Amino acid sequence: MPKPLATYAIRLVVERTLGLLLYLVGAGWALDGRATAWFVAYFAAISSGVWLAAKRPDTMARRADIASTKDTTPVWDKVILALFWLLAYFVVYYVAGASHLLAPVWPVAIALGLAIYAASCVLTAAALMENAHAESVARLQPERSQTVCQTGPYAWVRHPMYAAIIMWCVAIVLVFPCIPVALISVAVAALIVCRTLLEERMLVAGLPGYDTYRHAVRWRLVPFVF
Repeated sequence: MPKPLATYAIRLVVERTLGLLLYLVGAGWALDGRATAWFVAYFAAISSGVWLAAKRPDTMARRADIASTKDTTPVWDKVILALFWLLAYFVVYYVAGASHLLAPVWPVAIALGLAIYAASCVLTAAALMENAHAESVARLQPERSQTVCQTGPYAWVRHPMYAAIIMWCVAIVLVFPCIPVALISVAVAALIVCRTLLEERMLVAGLPGYDTYRHAVRWRLVPFVF
């Protein structure tokens, strides 16, 4: 495995391990059944990254190589990504742990949440299989002859990977149904909506063919809604 991809894989494992530890700290080192199910799914999702690294090594290498894009990434995206990273990878798990006694245990909701999370992982993988320019940051890529991706899930919504994050927001609230987790999920969703709008403005202004594409594919994140 190339060094950038190996580093990326290690980062995923470390992020998820820290999330689990923060949950345990918040919960007083108690891990109930639903938390166990969530974190099993959370760690299992790393396998999709390994699969993508084998199928789309160039795309995944570009996603892993954030350092080389720091000078061309808009400031607004750096701010949004930093907030998203803190909230979705760390803060939400500490809060879920600290609130675990307040959150009712609804088996049907937990099962539905896990199913939605799994679907979000599949949607992300499908988007990465189609879009060779799906980097981790929002930027124009003239040096890579960037074109508009219109196939796969991009034929239904213009930002399927962001749609997958919205699905994650719903999933984690179903598994850990309490107000603190819901508030963080709403904050994460708001960040993603802001990023979508700002990125669209950038793409319309700088990526040939994007304006035509956004008129052909009407929905940004959720079909028939937004």
